[in-house]
Amino acid sequence: MIQQRVMVAITAFYHFVPLTSEQVDAVITQLNILGPVFAVRGLVLVAPEGINGTVCMPPENMDAWKAAIREIVFGRDVIFKDATANDYVFPRYKVDGRTEIVTADMPGVFPTTSRNNHLTAQEWHQTILSDPNVVVIDTRNDYEVKIGKFKGAVDPNLEIFTEWPQYVEDNPLDKDTKVLMYCTGGIRCEKAIFAMQERGYSNVWQLEGGILKYFEEFPSGGVFEGECFVFDDRIAVTPDLKPTERWGRCPHCGDPASIPTECPYCFEHAVICDTCQALIVGGETHRKACSRNCATHVKRGTTPRRRPKAVKPALGNVSG
Repeated sequence: MIQQRVMVAITAFYHFVPLTSEQVDAVITQLNILGPVFAVRGLVLVAPEGINGTVCMPPENMDAWKAAIREIVFGRDVIFKDATANDYVFPRYKVDGRTEIVTADMPGVFPTTSRNNHLTAQEWHQTILSDPNVVVIDTRNDYEVKIGKFKGAVDPNLEIFTEWPQYVEDNPLDKDTKVLMYCTGGIRCEKAIFAMQERGYSNVWQLEGGILKYFEEFPSGGVFEGECFVFDDRIAVTPDLKPTERWGRCPHCGDPASIPTECPYCFEHAVICDTCQALIVGGETHRKACSRNCATHVKRGTTPRRRPKAVKPALGNVSG
């Protein structure tokens, strides 16, 4: 029987709200109960500063899930960034207790209001178009920026987000400069903006809802160039929030990849990242492999073996 793909709904969300240790435990318990009820897959983080997650589920369950999340954060406004895919984009469901809901090494430092110098997608778009002197800074990791960024945005070349405060310290701007900062869904900027405000920057603004919310408003791409990396099986999404057809995941380091390779062990085709491609040029030929398992065989000098092709059933044996 030919199986039909299941359409799933995806949403990313966060909310900063002070929680006691007892409340954190209670929220985790609630979420662990709700996940199976709504057939949810994904990751939700809970910490004394709030909640953060990206999840997917059958579309008919999404409204009830959102209502439950709003109730968990005491009925406050939560910005959800929505998309769809043909299948689940996470393998399982997990709720995890953390010290922060985004790793920034700044526990306890979070906004106490829902809008700390936020710009809506429309305001952000018009500001970039109308102000040639504005400085736009991408607060994401370097491998994310390679996939796409806003036109003219500065890439700080961060390997991890915790390097952001040092970047601000090492790259001073005039304190009156109008600075726009952005990330995938908005949560990193909620922390990043403090590093600038603490250093005297008073004209710094963040994109509300991040790139994903901007894509909802500007599905043609607007002033964004490329695609947006996401932390799930889609790898990246296009401006119309469809899963990428260009990018895959490098089998050796896990970074986004688009360089074609033919495995020297099993002859399967795959894609690798530019970093691993450079290492191949430097002599690490095992990185041409389509998987870590095949790479091990290449390093050992195992005789190559072509994988047998899957046998397709005869047409008369297929039921529809």
